[in-house]
Amino acid sequence: MTETVQFARWTVSCDPELTRTAYAAVTVGGPEGCRCDPCRNFAARRKDTYPPQALELFERLGIEPTREAEIYHLTRLESGRHLYGGWFHFVGAILDGRDAARQVSEKTWQADLEPVSDGFDLGFTSKTALVPKPFAGLPVVQVEFLAQVPWILQEDEPQ
Repeated sequence: MTETVQFARWTVSCDPELTRTAYAAVTVGGPEGCRCDPCRNFAARRKDTYPPQALELFERLGIEPTREAEIYHLTRLESGRHLYGGWFHFVGAILDGRDAARQVSEKTWQADLEPVSDGFDLGFTSKTALVPKPFAGLPVVQVEFLAQVPWILQEDEPQ
């Protein structure tokens, strides 16, 4: 059943049950599938990375918060935290609000996200990538995020 969700500047439609059904067939999240040190660090800190507001949004959309489609390490910040990006998908559409994928040039785009909490930004885009197979043929929206995450692994920190 389709629902309408308002978050920051966006209004989206979503089908949480179809989204949950698709996630039930996704066996691992992006960081577990990769296993590089930055992804292992993200996975180790995942439970503290997503603020309550984001987790509440994920629940409303039907997103499984341990099944990111992608996680990538951007840089070590002056604060000592590490900046990560990533995304999820859900079944639905953007009804209103400027797309979070802002075109910078013909071949590049930049994320235009909204702050959710200190160190966590989020946004919706119709520009999708690495959509898991269980979502094939379904209308999907990508939830992009940036998160500041401490390094906790014994391995050397990337710069």
